[in-house]
Amino acid sequence: MFKTLFSKALMVLPFITTSVFAEPIVWQIKDANREFIILGSVHAGTHDMYPLPKAFLEHWKTADSLVVEANILRPSQAPLDMSGPTTSSMLNHQQLEKLASIANDLKLPYSSLSKNPPWLTVINIQMSLATQLGLSAEQGIDTILLRRAMTEDLPILELESVEQQLSMLKSMPDHGKEMLTTSIDDWEKMSREFTCLIDAWKSGDSQKLTTLFEKSQHSEAIDNVLIFDRNEDWANQLTNGSPYQKGKFMIVVGAFHLFGDKGLPNLLKQNGFTVTQLTKSKKVQC
Repeated sequence: MFKTLFSKALMVLPFITTSVFAEPIVWQIKDANREFIILGSVHAGTHDMYPLPKAFLEHWKTADSLVVEANILRPSQAPLDMSGPTTSSMLNHQQLEKLASIANDLKLPYSSLSKNPPWLTVINIQMSLATQLGLSAEQGIDTILLRRAMTEDLPILELESVEQQLSMLKSMPDHGKEMLTTSIDDWEKMSREFTCLIDAWKSGDSQKLTTLFEKSQHSEAIDNVLIFDRNEDWANQLTNGSPYQKGKFMIVVGAFHLFGDKGLPNLLKQNGFTVTQLTKSKKVQC
């Protein structure tokens, strides 16, 4: 379920740090001509996520560019296409009743949610839950680092555009119905798992993050659209794209893009890069 929020629109030193404190995972991925310093992002955050790991901040000082999924601070002219089946037309009576209860708890207008396409409804309720739990998009890792890059005139590169992301959501299998029904069915435990996700990210607990990622998987078709096809595209861009052939690049993408055999670090390793974790991890209990 977290992929529907945190992997798109709801987480330095040049050697392994000797700090005794656990930190969010930072990867160093390099070959003879370029160096990628990768931090998994949580797209909505809290003040206590900062400062970011020393390993990341030290490399930032000598970086040539910041690379993000999409520059969400860049004004977009793309209209929000809400055509297609509505949420109310795709859910059964029991699911609609539960959605109405969720909307009431989140203080969202049920009438508006019911008229949205399912993919937009699930984003709305999950982002509202994140807000209710004290997370803010303004404190998201992407937002903070994009603002810093703009202030420091550090070039910003995009792996995809906001327009591409909207098109991706619009093309979700069955208009995102499976994502929405999963969120509705699992609603009671989502608050606890959101909190666990943030704790695991702060501590760099890759095992817990991998477990949460595996638990959140949907059908193969949805996972390919949201995660795996994008990972392959990004790995190809970073390996072969002209902007990435020389220099140091600070890369910030959704944390769930970084785990497993099809995660971005492993795909780059398969392309001949050396992969090193720069930060220490700590297991969390949640």
